[in-house]
Amino acid sequence: MTAIGKLLVVLSLVAGLGVLAWSANVYTLRPGWFAKESPSVDKGHSPLTFEQLKAEIDTLHRSAAAVSEAWGREFATLEQREKYRDQRRAGYAERLLWAHKGHPTDRVNPKNPKSPGIGFYEPVIDSTTQLHDLTKRGRPVVDTNNNPLAGLDVQEASIANDVAEIERLSREIKAQREAFDKISEQVLATEQRAFKMTVIRDSIQAELFFLETFEVGVLETRETVFRRHDQLKKRLQQLGLVNP
Repeated sequence: MTAIGKLLVVLSLVAGLGVLAWSANVYTLRPGWFAKESPSVDKGHSPLTFEQLKAEIDTLHRSAAAVSEAWGREFATLEQREKYRDQRRAGYAERLLWAHKGHPTDRVNPKNPKSPGIGFYEPVIDSTTQLHDLTKRGRPVVDTNNNPLAGLDVQEASIANDVAEIERLSREIKAQREAFDKISEQVLATEQRAFKMTVIRDSIQAELFFLETFEVGVLETRETVFRRHDQLKKRLQQLGLVNP
């Protein structure tokens, strides 16, 4: 035990000397964390102190506060712009509905409540934002007849009706052309018949003229025969024949 005790004493002495040397070294080479910030630093050195860290923390804190304030302002601006965007999207959706179905209360013919609604309006520019003011309606867009344009669906239905009417009229025109061709054929046949009848009439008139001339000659001959007959009877009576 004596040897072990002596060994422990020696070890304790050696450890004490080591701790003493480390303590002296730490004291003599202690870091300058609590030192004042030096106004000038030698090249190749970057000393660190608690005052520097505190100043840097304060600077970062002020920067974070400024950034947070800017972020708050930008976030509020973003919310306002998103709200404005939603309002404009709703306005454009309403205008798009008008373009298809027509305005629910503004009619093409104000005197006829059953007439379709106006579908298109000229834009009104906001002098502040230079954008289309969706809260106001400009003048209605008119067609070539200076009538307000109805919604697209109404126009498509009208166009479909017009196309059906055009097809019906085309069929009717085709039927009328066929009837005209038939009538033209009948007219040509009638003209040919009339020409033939004219030729026949001219022939008949020529023959009639010939027969009338012939009848005149026959009548004169007949009168001559009757006159000669009377003369002969008178002469015979003069000769003594009572009833020749």
